[in-house]
Amino acid sequence: MFIWNEERFAFNIMDAEMLKKFNDTSKEMWKELEEYEKKNATTGTIGPEGVAYESEVISKFFDKLFGNGASDKMFTSKHDLSERTKAVKKLYKIKNAQLSTHDKTLNDIAEMLGAE
Repeated sequence: MFIWNEERFAFNIMDAEMLKKFNDTSKEMWKELEEYEKKNATTGTIGPEGVAYESEVISKFFDKLFGNGASDKMFTSKHDLSERTKAVKKLYKIKNAQLSTHDKTLNDIAEMLGAE
């Protein structure tokens, strides 16, 4: 489960459909952000237009992952890049925690099988 600003979204990285959707949409998001910054952040910074553009890219990521309109429910400001990057960070932390829990479960099963 992913919760942001009291909005709840089903998120289980061990579900094949969610895993595919996450991998595809995150790859697309990072590629689009990288391409934009290569062209527009030649001095290492982006201006207001860049903040708005990158905010839209991240909003699009969440909409594709959780369904159209998800980002409107999640974010209080139309172009707050800081809020969006924090949400991305939280989502990746949840993904990593779910993977770690799954690995632990597999290890526990392997130990139980080896104990017989």
